[in-house]
Amino acid sequence: MEPAAFSDATRFHPLELIPFFRRFPCSRGRNLVYTFIWSALLCALFLLPTTAFQGRLPTPHQAWLYLVVSLFIGYAIHALFEGTALLGLDSRARQHGIVGKTIYFSLIPMLGAIAGFQAADWVLGIGFDNWLVTPGWILSIAGTSLSISIVISTVFYVREREARSEAALAAGRARVERMEREAIAANLRALQAQIEPHFLFNTLANVSSLVDRDPREAKRMLERFIRFLRASLAATRMERTTLGAERELIAAYLDVLQVRMGERLRYEIDVAPDLDAFAIAPMLLQPIVENAIRHGIEPRVEGGGIRVAARREGGEVVVEIADTGVGFAPKAEGGVGLSNLRERLRGLYGPQAALAIAENPRGGTVVTLRIPA
Repeated sequence: MEPAAFSDATRFHPLELIPFFRRFPCSRGRNLVYTFIWSALLCALFLLPTTAFQGRLPTPHQAWLYLVVSLFIGYAIHALFEGTALLGLDSRARQHGIVGKTIYFSLIPMLGAIAGFQAADWVLGIGFDNWLVTPGWILSIAGTSLSISIVISTVFYVREREARSEAALAAGRARVERMEREAIAANLRALQAQIEPHFLFNTLANVSSLVDRDPREAKRMLERFIRFLRASLAATRMERTTLGAERELIAAYLDVLQVRMGERLRYEIDVAPDLDAFAIAPMLLQPIVENAIRHGIEPRVEGGGIRVAARREGGEVVVEIADTGVGFAPKAEGGVGLSNLRERLRGLYGPQAALAIAENPRGGTVVTLRIPA
């Protein structure tokens, strides 16, 4: 985790321009190591003109001297960026636009180069006495500061542009996700509008036919239908429901159908007690149950059975809806497409969720949902 005090200037290290170094998470320890590597690279860069001018490789003493000075300069700049970030000076500079950022990213390397040269002389006594009044040293310091300023400024400008692009992409993804959620909600409303009137009219027609010839059965059907409506209305008003509530809804739905179909419909619901409170999206299971009834069991003269079971398997909750009907017909007219259900699962739970269809060894179909727990 990144330290809370990290700002843009300290969260991103110039060495991360090389893709290999982006794989390691940001930390102050990592940045200290990166500064060592960065300083060594700058040392090699500054040795190139000397080598070219002298026409020979630098002596070990010269190479050591350049490395030590580069490290002092690198860590001085590192400390200045850390300190100014803690004081909030970098954010103030950014508030002044391009001018403020240019001054900030130019001034810090220049001060770091001066401080690094002076610290190297104090600590090691390498002969920089009176360098502030020596034209050659002043030009050397100015050249070094300018080179480092240009490199660091370029690095951070590139990084800022990448950050803006990443922010724009994140905003775009957020808009797409919001649109997907809205589309899922719209599909859910359409699904509810598709299922409920069909079931409502069929049930009322059955009650009407029973009133005269079997009032007791008509009353029993109405009571179960009222139980279903209560559970259904509660589910439609929530963005999330539970497996326990969904079990009650499906039980009420199948109770009503059992009155109508009699012995042609048998059902069993087996949800592990510890899953009663497991949160799921509403209307995930009922469309599958309805399809199993309409396209699997109802067309079969002798009817059939349906079993709804839910259990935990590792980090998943597995829900199986098995019927012993004639077999599932995904494209049957009036059926709820499983492709839409897969899209809902993907939109709600991501790629971790899955839906599979298989033949039931006892005849009929088994639909299996896997939802991340």
